[in-house]
Amino acid sequence: MGLLPGGDGEELRERFRAQGRADLEEGRRRDARRARGMHVAFAGLVVVVCLGLTVVRLGAGDAAGVWVASYAVGAVLGGLGFLLARGGRTRWAVVVICVAVAVASLGDSPAFR
Repeated sequence: MGLLPGGDGEELRERFRAQGRADLEEGRRRDARRARGMHVAFAGLVVVVCLGLTVVRLGAGDAAGVWVASYAVGAVLGGLGFLLARGGRTRWAVVVICVAVAVASLGDSPAFR
């Protein structure tokens, strides 16, 4: 004898199994939004820092040189990372942001002072 009148309980089991799927999908969507937001913010920070360092070094009287190009490439790649993260391509955004930080850090090397 089943739990439900006239049935063997399959419908009840299926409803129980489907109950947690909606919560699981909502959690995944929430995590994806959070990751996109974090990567967008980090990429924006990279762009602002690159532009800020350019202004500070030019204001301090440093002669324009390779470091300007290094900061500019870092800012452009940071902007690309921003666009990628905003579009949901967070893995590519992380790669581009890391390359942007690495290229921009070359501008602070002693060889370019």
